[in-house]
Amino acid sequence: MRYTRISASFIVLCTYILTTESKLSGRQDSFEEELLISPLDDGKLLTHFQFTTLVELDSSKEKQGKLSHYGLFPKAIGQVINHHNVQELHLTFTQGRWQYEEWGYPVAQSAGTGVELWAWMRADANIETNWRSLTNTLSGLFCASLNFIDDTLTSRPELSFRPEGSNNSYYHNRHMNEGVELRYGHLPHENVCTENLTPWLKLLPCKSKAGIAALLNAHKLYDTNYHSMAIHILPVCQDDACTVQKLKLVQTVTSVLDPVRDTGRRDWSLTSLFDRDIPSYCPVSERSSVMVRLPAQKESFQLSPNYEVITGKKQHNQKNMAYYDLKKATEPLNLQMTWDEESFLYPAEPLKPGIVAHKYLTGYGHERGGVTVNIFNQLNDSQEIDYFDSVPWYLKLYLHTLKVSVLGHESISQKDIVKDMYYQPAIDRSRPQVLEMKLLLPPNSVTAVSIEFDKVFLKYTEHRPDANRGFDVGPAIISAVVPEHINDMAANEFNAISKHTDMEALSQIKVYTEILLASLPTPDFSMPYNVITLTCTVIALFFGSLFKLLIQKFEVVEDEGQDQQPEKTT
Repeated sequence: MRYTRISASFIVLCTYILTTESKLSGRQDSFEEELLISPLDDGKLLTHFQFTTLVELDSSKEKQGKLSHYGLFPKAIGQVINHHNVQELHLTFTQGRWQYEEWGYPVAQSAGTGVELWAWMRADANIETNWRSLTNTLSGLFCASLNFIDDTLTSRPELSFRPEGSNNSYYHNRHMNEGVELRYGHLPHENVCTENLTPWLKLLPCKSKAGIAALLNAHKLYDTNYHSMAIHILPVCQDDACTVQKLKLVQTVTSVLDPVRDTGRRDWSLTSLFDRDIPSYCPVSERSSVMVRLPAQKESFQLSPNYEVITGKKQHNQKNMAYYDLKKATEPLNLQMTWDEESFLYPAEPLKPGIVAHKYLTGYGHERGGVTVNIFNQLNDSQEIDYFDSVPWYLKLYLHTLKVSVLGHESISQKDIVKDMYYQPAIDRSRPQVLEMKLLLPPNSVTAVSIEFDKVFLKYTEHRPDANRGFDVGPAIISAVVPEHINDMAANEFNAISKHTDMEALSQIKVYTEILLASLPTPDFSMPYNVITLTCTVIALFFGSLFKLLIQKFEVVEDEGQDQQPEKTT
């Protein structure tokens, strides 16, 4: 215990010295930490950690747009950005799938299962070389398999993804997109573990010794229904002309816990959820707060200790928030919430979040098949969306089989739905197939996007060690802009309190479908063993017996008993 206290004090002292040097050098670094806790309708509990670091970029001609001084901003990330000419970067580590029909939309942007990486990179250098170097560098930095994102898993979206920095609208911002290109990669089968969390925590000024990050217990975090860890690096324009820029690093951890699983009740506390409390705030943080989304007034509950109430937007029927300022706390914070009920009853009807999508395989056999994506528009108005799907090269899509239809409305033609389309054919062992479309979804409808494909016969050396398991195919991504009141996850209140959040991005959503498991024609890898076994058997029985007959010498041996005459008897 004494060693832990010394380590925590040493880290706090180092961060204080860095902050002082940053102020003396004229650079304005800032750090904020926030925690949102929101009870979900199905009895589960959402926890969203967000840490924001803001630093001013160099405005000199020699190093314009670069980081030349490091205070609170982690140097490991700054060197990666400078060396690879990265303007914007998004990296997520996710285990599980977000259940939109049960939990609504998440507070932060959704993420696909596995590891997802996409970045805007300046085109003043060899982008392909920088992209490969970037994936290898991040792989070593976060102890992940990002180095497996090669050319066969890298795509170049044209319609779907947009910059998410401050002062960027949903459509292209001309200034922010001049001379930059986008690269996207995804590893759906990548597992997330403590080895990824440890380097992620080292990027924080106070690490996990103080502040809200002290709650991030790996044993509890990875024993949840869903957890996602992300790093977002965004440029921030300080004026309309974007002459002064800052760089924002947003680190988030989102998890969905299930207190009902063990006790049958929704009661929870920070100690029961994370096996620890919040000892104190991070000394270098300008803002350190904890927010709890309060249930409806008709539900009877108790939340302790005492809290400050923040009223939500009445026009959107948003619920109130309990607010705790850690800087005003005089002792460790351990929130406790109890419900006046004997057991929890699950809701009978699922939520209708607005736009959801599901993806599944069709066809039969190991040679031919197909894929279908059903997109549900549960809004009363028509909705324009961007559809993105990156398909591996070993699934040969047939573009003439592409069919977009509205189920139950045969009168609506495909031309009325598809407003724009981009298709990139695959090159064997070089690049994947990319299908992007701008679709106009009718109100209260189900739109089906289906296409057929053939399965390629791979070389036996191209199969994985668990070849009979199959190959993971990434999800389809639906990008849309929905009314703010559709998101009932208190994201509006949480983002409105945080001054570093882009208010124009409140209505942007990304919906990820399920990942698929494609079974390809697989050779019988047991045949070499069978051949060896049969050969050894033949050699042992046939060749062994023949060799014995050839080298064995036969001699006639007389029986010694034949030389003696039998005794006569009387």
